[in-house]
Amino acid sequence: MFLRLAGVALLVLAWLTAVTLRARVLAVPAERDGLAYFLAAATFLSASGGTLLATLGRHVFDRVEVARRWSRYVGD
Repeated sequence: MFLRLAGVALLVLAWLTAVTLRARVLAVPAERDGLAYFLAAATFLSASGGTLLATLGRHVFDRVEVARRWSRYVGD
């Protein structure tokens, strides 16, 4: 449950950074503006991580079966 809430919090953070970025770009052209690039990166990372955590929750840590071809250990 906590991981899903953290995902929703990251999605809210992504929304806030996107709104801030939009307001900044509309006010001043974003030509070589370091803060605009930072806000864009923060929006992307927050949205990606938030979507992952909100949809999967605790299943992020589930073990998955890997084909023998891709296994690191051939003897297993």
